[in-house]
Amino acid sequence: MKKSNKYLIQRAGWYIVGFGLFFAPFAFFQKILISVFKLEGSGDIHGACFRMGVQSLFTGKGLSLLTTSGIIVSLLLVSALLLGPLFCGRFCAAGAFTEYISRIVPEKFKINWQKYINPTPVRYGILAGFLIVPFLSYSVACSYCNYFLLEKLASGNIGVLGSTTIITGLFWLIIFGAFTKGGRGYCSYLCPVGAIQSLLHSIGAKFGFTYKLKFTKEKCVSCNLCVKDCPMGALQSVDKLLKYNINNCITCHQCSHICPNNAITYGQGMSKWNEINKEEVKVPVVIDTRRV
Repeated sequence: MKKSNKYLIQRAGWYIVGFGLFFAPFAFFQKILISVFKLEGSGDIHGACFRMGVQSLFTGKGLSLLTTSGIIVSLLLVSALLLGPLFCGRFCAAGAFTEYISRIVPEKFKINWQKYINPTPVRYGILAGFLIVPFLSYSVACSYCNYFLLEKLASGNIGVLGSTTIITGLFWLIIFGAFTKGGRGYCSYLCPVGAIQSLLHSIGAKFGFTYKLKFTKEKCVSCNLCVKDCPMGALQSVDKLLKYNINNCITCHQCSHICPNNAITYGQGMSKWNEINKEEVKVPVVIDTRRV
């Protein structure tokens, strides 16, 4: 079995753990916090809701650490700054679900949305709207929530399908899921949780003591295996040069495990993605020997 396929299976194990930690009927993370530390919160995906916690922060309501949501918001923000989007790349069962479904769909039926639409301005635009809407006396924390829909699907308790549920299922599971290259179109364009983590990661990656993907250009042979296997499309080949979009990266490490020469690694230090080898350009001197 190829090294990258082994790692793909290993990643699936992490996502299963994530499902057990945060999603009902298990939701071990929330239940442990509630029972052991006597915190407030519910024993389902709402108890670990990042979206509601962030909205409370930005609308001045504050964030109480004495709740399950307060704990997870704090952990996600700190881990994203120091380690990258750890939740997205390790524990987000909702993102993994569509990614793995997409891998069994033939390539000819999938759309590479990033060829037509740059995800970075869209996802940060969605994030801005997500944070602004509460000031207009609305809330979209529970609307279009793929986490809640996954929990309902897993429990078999779909109930009456509302319009937002149908739209979420259409985009998350089908259009931006199974039939999107990489299977994480919803993560790339519409998820505010991923956008906040990527934003913090892009800031943290500027410091040497944080963890990030690092690139050694001299080891790269331009095989483009990392480009083909990146579920987020964060790696692109432009004019035979490897381009990295940290604002769309979930640090799942799929790229570093498929790279045959270890040109991409994960760790502390400088990322080196933006370094350009400065080579002397020798301009030939043309001597005009023609006589006037």
